[in-house]
Amino acid sequence: MDPAFGPARSVLAGALFVPSDASGNSELFTQILAQRCRDRGVVFAMGTTARRFVLDRNRVTAVETDQVRLTADAFVLALGVASPFLSRSAGQSLPVYPAKGYSLTVPLADPAKAPTLPGVDEKTLVAWSRMGESLRMSSTAEFAGYGRGWEPSDLDNILAAGRELFPGAADWDKLTARSCLRPMTPDGPPIIGKGKRDNLFYNTGHGHMGWTMACGSSRILADLMAGRSPAIATDGMQVRAFRH
Repeated sequence: MDPAFGPARSVLAGALFVPSDASGNSELFTQILAQRCRDRGVVFAMGTTARRFVLDRNRVTAVETDQVRLTADAFVLALGVASPFLSRSAGQSLPVYPAKGYSLTVPLADPAKAPTLPGVDEKTLVAWSRMGESLRMSSTAEFAGYGRGWEPSDLDNILAAGRELFPGAADWDKLTARSCLRPMTPDGPPIIGKGKRDNLFYNTGHGHMGWTMACGSSRILADLMAGRSPAIATDGMQVRAFRH
């Protein structure tokens, strides 16, 4: 299926091939989607920090930011790991906490030796995806607070897997790396829907599956906000809080 695994044949016990699986460039997707929204009149207030919701009885009337007060008929809170901080101003406790992970992107040295299929090494939980002339690899989920920094040693597991599975495929000395904070819920499913306030909706807690679930979550949210029965089942996704 993928000749790139030839050099690693001796270390592979087997594999599961899923023809329906796919990968893509989430950054490019987001940029194109944002431009299509702008073309339809959407305004993005970049560099703006939301401070708190303004309430009137059981409704949100505005959100105060570090620059202006924004009013609307309905509000959607989709702030990832920061969602619980803003939701408190609406009287809503959310069980979302960051799980920190790391990823690296490395240019290909020999495209013929690089994987053409995305996959996951179940032994090390390292995932990879070919992105044009680069290889993206990621791994790790640790509870380390809200810091976004990383050390070279945080990449050891990813680099070891990459060099073992795809020797000679990439120029590992030219990698770029980043850390990310995945918004996790204790029981797994994301939080989608309306909470305590009549016009405040939530779309958060997707963990490491944010882009994978993005379009489906948006479909659910649009249906709920329009008063329609969701086209996708929402079992386990209701707004909820956990007691310790």
